[in-house]
Amino acid sequence: MQKALAVLLCLAAPPVLADMPESDGIAVQGLLSDADFYRLVTCGAPPGGACRAASLRWTKPSLTLAIAPAANAEPPGFRARLVAAAQNAIDEVNAIGAGIRIDLIPAGPADITIRPTALTEGAILSETPGFSGAGVMGVGYMTVWSNAENRITEAVILISTSISDADLTSVMLEEVTQSLGFLFDIEGPAYEGVSILSQTSNATTRLTGQDAMLLRRHYPPNRPDPAQDQP
Repeated sequence: MQKALAVLLCLAAPPVLADMPESDGIAVQGLLSDADFYRLVTCGAPPGGACRAASLRWTKPSLTLAIAPAANAEPPGFRARLVAAAQNAIDEVNAIGAGIRIDLIPAGPADITIRPTALTEGAILSETPGFSGAGVMGVGYMTVWSNAENRITEAVILISTSISDADLTSVMLEEVTQSLGFLFDIEGPAYEGVSILSQTSNATTRLTGQDAMLLRRHYPPNRPDPAQDQP
């Protein structure tokens, strides 16, 4: 398993699969305050409620992302579309001005690995180190691993080769954004086409508004100390 953390932390606390509930979608009514939005997507707290999971972060300010070779044949032109979608997601994250950036590298190992897969929506995933956590495959599926300090050590994004061109840009941006520690989706019509973390829409292709706020709050620009309080 790739371990993107300090050696001392590796020895003291090996990375484990981040503890996640069965569903990552939380229903809301209308638009939330910035504080409620932040708590919902980082720790799964409904407005006025308690966190469902620990808030996770990367400690280092610069991450690498690589696209792994496909285990099966890819549709014609798929690799080029995948690279373009990944670069768009990276550009969106880097343009926010948060205290974290991502760089696309030609080959792994990388902090974030994108794996094209022939798995289709609805496939049952088992917990496989370096590949995925247990769950149900969509057209995209993201897994993060973390240590005892709730620091993310590795992320893997599965992208189905059956994904439509219409969904690819948005799905890629959502999975890359979530790999930064925003593990909960927001379920409500007010966020469809507004937030990349909307569970019921693949219409968003930019990070604006509360999505941009989220990155800057979780990873403050020029942060002198990556350690942050829990939400």
